[in-house]
Amino acid sequence: MRKIFILACLLIIAFGSKAQDIHFSQISETPLLLNPAATGVYDGYYRGIINYKSQWASMGNPYRTFMGSFDMPFENKRNKNGAHLGIGAFLFSDKAGDSNYGTTQFSVSVSGIVSVNNSNTLSAGIEAGLAQRNSDITPIQWPNQYNGQTYDPNLPSYETNRLTTYSFFDMAAGLHYQYLNYSNTRTGKDMVRFTLGGAMFHVTKPIVKSSLGMTEHQYPRIVLHTSLRYDLPGTIVGVVPSVLYMSQGPASEVDAGILLRFKINQGTRVTGFIPESAFSIGLHYRHKDSFSPQAYFEFSNFAIGLSYDVNTSSFSNATKNKGGLEISIKYAKMRGALYKNKR
Repeated sequence: MRKIFILACLLIIAFGSKAQDIHFSQISETPLLLNPAATGVYDGYYRGIINYKSQWASMGNPYRTFMGSFDMPFENKRNKNGAHLGIGAFLFSDKAGDSNYGTTQFSVSVSGIVSVNNSNTLSAGIEAGLAQRNSDITPIQWPNQYNGQTYDPNLPSYETNRLTTYSFFDMAAGLHYQYLNYSNTRTGKDMVRFTLGGAMFHVTKPIVKSSLGMTEHQYPRIVLHTSLRYDLPGTIVGVVPSVLYMSQGPASEVDAGILLRFKINQGTRVTGFIPESAFSIGLHYRHKDSFSPQAYFEFSNFAIGLSYDVNTSSFSNATKNKGGLEISIKYAKMRGALYKNKR
């Protein structure tokens, strides 16, 4: 009966909410999922990020979300005004429960980036991709398969898979602003970075199909986000606050938090051949849903993030306050000081 309850919850979540989008607690590690205009907007040559989240494992077969993304600025050195393109792509797979109901999507994004001056950057981006939703009810246990004493998988369930497999085209667009400034101190290279952006996903309002044959247009997802990294001058400490707001139909989400960042190694300031290493720790809160302790370790061109959602919503009676484990691995080839181009 437990699996039947989980399936019912899955159907309510999937269809009653018109298939709300995936989200990660480590919002800084999913830039293309938040805003296509963030594509290629960073002080480096390229970056690749892998994200994984396992959610609600205490209820049985958990929700499992995997995502991989890659983006890079595509600069023309002959362009004296600093305008250039950013190109990127991401792939995610989101599977839920014993039926593996979920979404797989591949999207590409392009941004136009304009450097107003050495510190201020504006960008606009679009994203387009193809998504597929499907399910498999074969692993699910049904009441008809109980012989009165135990579960017998050889008994017919008399159930058919009415969760339709289908594909759809999807688009998104966004705007993004970044202020970035460096200063060299005795403790290394201090950074001040401020970002502000907004985006709309599901611009085409793709059709969502249900197990009962009904169709509805998916709600657009509106995203507003801002973040700051401020290294306290002359110290090894930095603060990284961030706020995210998302709205999709009747559902909304507010995520706010702060990290403390500690420099472990300042790196080489002249050549930039040895990147700075650092450790960050902090807490994020998703309004009326969960707390998320987070930790990040940066070394060489890599960064590893680890977080865990502690569920605080009314659903916590079923989850026993256990939310989701999340892991991110990032490789970003940053610019060395010796080769730094004027923005």
